[in-house]
Amino acid sequence: MNSPMNTTEPAAASASGCESPVETDSQKQLRQFVTMLTLRLLHKCNTLQSRTKEQWVAHTKTLVSQTMEGLTVTGNFCPDAKDMKKVCKAVQKDLQKRYGSKGLLQTVILQEDAAVDADIAQCLQTHTRAFIDEQAKKRSFRTWWDLYFWHTWIGIEGYIKTLNHMYPGFTEV
Repeated sequence: MNSPMNTTEPAAASASGCESPVETDSQKQLRQFVTMLTLRLLHKCNTLQSRTKEQWVAHTKTLVSQTMEGLTVTGNFCPDAKDMKKVCKAVQKDLQKRYGSKGLLQTVILQEDAAVDADIAQCLQTHTRAFIDEQAKKRSFRTWWDLYFWHTWIGIEGYIKTLNHMYPGFTEV
């Protein structure tokens, strides 16, 4: 029976403010990246094998939710597996340094302590933000490189016309 009182989970989550009702493609890509990054981290720390599927799925959801809080991306965000491996390695190295060793890190992750989860999420967030910033710089460089290439290909007049089109009044400055 579908009455107005019966809500589905996504609608309830949106209504509670837990999730943006409309996620952009870039935001979806970011959420997928964070989810895969979290799963890879838990796998690399040998914490998936000793749990039931329900346990590690629930723990992953918790970590992803905490990591996504405050994370935003502008423009295109399209990481690949190589990027995820690189970020995961940095996160794992950072966490091993904080907790002393891979074995101790595995132990504290398996305890599912709220403070440890918050620390892991913060570390994931820090490294993900750094990766997003790095991608934005590369994107910016490509844009200017493309403009330079376009300038040499179409000549100076075409370049100025393009800049005038992009930035009205450019030549009046």
